[in-house]
Amino acid sequence: MRVRLNAAGRGIAVLLFGLLIAAVLQAEGLRKQAQIQPAGFQRDLALDVTRPLVTVSRTLHLTTPRHELQLAIGRENEDRIDTQVHLSLPPPAETPPSPQRKPARPRPRRVEKPAAPAPVAKPRFTAARPLRIWVAGDSLAQVPGDALERVTKRSLQVVGVESRLSTGLARPDLYNWFSRVQTAAAALRPKVAVFSFGADDAHDFMAGEYRRRVDGVTRELNAKGIYVVWLGLPIPDGPGFKKSFPIVNRILAAVARAHPKTSTYVDTWHMLDDAHGRFAPYLRVHGKLTLLRLPDGVHYTPAAGDLIAAQVLAQLRAVYRF
Repeated sequence: MRVRLNAAGRGIAVLLFGLLIAAVLQAEGLRKQAQIQPAGFQRDLALDVTRPLVTVSRTLHLTTPRHELQLAIGRENEDRIDTQVHLSLPPPAETPPSPQRKPARPRPRRVEKPAAPAPVAKPRFTAARPLRIWVAGDSLAQVPGDALERVTKRSLQVVGVESRLSTGLARPDLYNWFSRVQTAAAALRPKVAVFSFGADDAHDFMAGEYRRRVDGVTRELNAKGIYVVWLGLPIPDGPGFKKSFPIVNRILAAVARAHPKTSTYVDTWHMLDDAHGRFAPYLRVHGKLTLLRLPDGVHYTPAAGDLIAAQVLAQLRAVYRF
């Protein structure tokens, strides 16, 4: 019995030592997870525990392998806690209502037929000069982004698909998309940005503040000559998101309507509901019953991604020739 206890004790000691090493190597990530927790006892305790881990890890330069790996996979700022909403353009000024005046007595005048407006030539893109598209957002961005990569050829080029789980515009402390929008615009030089946000923002969206952020991102990119496509949230299964998703969709659609020449909204909700406005995992596509939704009732299958990608391209053809 004594030998067995000693062996068990050595096993436990090795396990604890391994966990300690893993904690020191992951100290930066553990520190961020502690930092972004809601205020309270658990957050204070997590900060107290991770603070010495970070100190030891940095002193021994054990953070270097982690940072080099993040740099290699394009996530060099993964452990950075950035809560700033980086929007350089001031919000649009509100036009005060004009004072009420007594209407003047109308005078009869000759009505002339207005001249037809001259057609505006759409910018044309070719294989030599492709339309560069950047897709980004939360976990719902991945499948439509992959679909766009599959269907875009010759005159279209997807320069990147960035999908980050459980992120959005409401919590820049989890991942700061406002900073990423600025750097991606300069590094990737897209002509079109396709965004899928809101599924994780719907838990704590801020109504007027959320609209300000969506509008701010749109105007920032428009100022750089980038057309913005906002993908709406799909109809979900179950009651969990059926109240919050439509609110986010109304915000996205309203912002797109406010910038009709430089932005558009893709209505995925009605694209993926059945004839009666209900959730349906299967729908008929080209006459064939096709699975469009994953078992979680939120995410897309590749077939749904193809439908969304086709709609994105159809709406872009109203603006560009390709």
